[in-house]
Amino acid sequence: MSSLDRKPHTLKREMTLTIPRHFVFFDTETKPFTLPDNSIRQDFHLGWACYYRRAYKDHVERMEWFYWDDISKFWEWLFTHTAPKQKLWVIARNVVFDFTVCKGWQYLKAAGYTNKFFHNNGCSAIVTVKRKTRTIVFLDSMNWFPESLAKTGERIGIAKMSIDFETCTDKELAVYCRNDTLIEFENFKIFIQFMLDNMVGRLCYTRASTAMAAYLFRHYHVPIFIHNNAEAIDLERRSYKGGRCECFALGDFSGNTYRVVDVNSLYPFVMCNNLFPTKYVKLHRKISPEQLTEQLTKYAIVARVLIKTDEPVYAIKRGRTIFPIGTFDTTLCTPELQYAVERGHVLKVFDAVTYEQANIFSSYVNTMYALRMKCKASGDRAYEQLVKYLMNSLYGKFGQKAEDWVKIGTCPNEPDREELIFNKPPKRVTRLRYLLGELFELQGWGEGYNSFPAIAAHVTAYARLYLWELMQACGFGNFLYCDTDSLIVTQTGFDNLQPYLDDTELGKLKLEQTIDKLIIRGLKDYTTNYKTVIKGIRKKHTREADGGYTQEQWPSFRGLFKGKDVNTFTVKHVTKHLTREYTKGTVTETGVVKPFILTPT
Repeated sequence: MSSLDRKPHTLKREMTLTIPRHFVFFDTETKPFTLPDNSIRQDFHLGWACYYRRAYKDHVERMEWFYWDDISKFWEWLFTHTAPKQKLWVIARNVVFDFTVCKGWQYLKAAGYTNKFFHNNGCSAIVTVKRKTRTIVFLDSMNWFPESLAKTGERIGIAKMSIDFETCTDKELAVYCRNDTLIEFENFKIFIQFMLDNMVGRLCYTRASTAMAAYLFRHYHVPIFIHNNAEAIDLERRSYKGGRCECFALGDFSGNTYRVVDVNSLYPFVMCNNLFPTKYVKLHRKISPEQLTEQLTKYAIVARVLIKTDEPVYAIKRGRTIFPIGTFDTTLCTPELQYAVERGHVLKVFDAVTYEQANIFSSYVNTMYALRMKCKASGDRAYEQLVKYLMNSLYGKFGQKAEDWVKIGTCPNEPDREELIFNKPPKRVTRLRYLLGELFELQGWGEGYNSFPAIAAHVTAYARLYLWELMQACGFGNFLYCDTDSLIVTQTGFDNLQPYLDDTELGKLKLEQTIDKLIIRGLKDYTTNYKTVIKGIRKKHTREADGGYTQEQWPSFRGLFKGKDVNTFTVKHVTKHLTREYTKGTVTETGVVKPFILTPT
């Protein structure tokens, strides 16, 4: 048996309700400078920051606002708010932008700070730096609130101001900038108060880790054993597939009535009402379908099986997640395996992993959902949205993977950057990161210390099967599109779904929209009466004569590391051309999409 480089252990219960004491919220405004290649360099113009110290022991609450139009003054001010054995949280909306505009790496390096932790994936960003016993953590507020600042302001009752950047004075721009900082500050105060008032748990760097801390603080009643069997985890990873997003017809269907329905908290619903793996038991080699059926009466299971089916219900990944019919092998979780054995779809079992199982999420979900409904009834939109984020973020924490960067030396005079080195022989690629005078090498992409992919895989499997149940109730031909927890259905389909309709009950359907304009071009690519969705295309774009979409491309930390200067923020213009080739089924002449038919190879 091959093993991961981690010790088997049980998840530890959270024992404290810890909230950080020292924060800085900041925002910057820039002057755009157009470069010869039509990209736009964002040069710092002015900024506002607010230092906030929470009241604790004999320390009173303290706020200190700071305006600056000189980058060096900001860093001087920021460093005065650090202290030995104290962690300072520095938060901004899109922190990559503000941090880079303020030449963060340059000033941190000059002040003697070194990298302790770095993470940047999508909207999530965490940069932890340390100098002796002083620690600063730079965080993106979208780690917790994946929404626009305007939406945040609307939610908490502080409107984001409008401004004409071309004609405004510096004074007007400063007022605008301060208001943006105020929204961030007040939103986080509400967040902290919510955590304290409801005894939620420890505040962590992301909403997923905060949700996990909340779960382990008050709702962790059945021990969860983290194992290190590499072969079992490989099967778990293969079984971990996302939500179901499919088109069942392509074309312009305008002129008839359609309903857009959405499941009330789909993932929390399946988490609340099902059993999930808690402890690895055994890796089985080539057991029979009959033995699999018997094991399913006692254990949760992840298994690689050969399926023969005329129902497009089982997911496989071939570039994209598809739901074919025919004969094929795939890796499935307990609910899918139960569905398959009940219908005689399992021809062969290759490998299977069994687990002890229990209902591990009902306390968390019931508490959070009741709190959300209470907030909704009282009109407290700010708290309601916070609860929603925490409810939907927990399960994914069990499926997280992480890059393994190892420090291999120092490089005090090297500019910050990333490099790819192509070695031969032997043929391999080395990825290096030069950061704050130290050199790191990426040595792998592996499991987190507390990851248990089988749990996350079971959550998504239960969710896909519940959506399949809704599709069957709707009736084939009566649904045109699905995306994870929502369906676009005909009036007949909507009538068939009446037993599932309820605006507030967990797991029931609520009516989101009634439409008579519907154009489906592909996945996350459609138009209704109310909106046009095109995945990968920003709202602000220019349509070119050749059909392309030209839009701005804002770099992440990762993108900046691959560029020439990590302390300069440059916005590029890119043009995307969409092929709109549908690759998850066979499109007929009438536009109806039929599932792929697979045969053994």
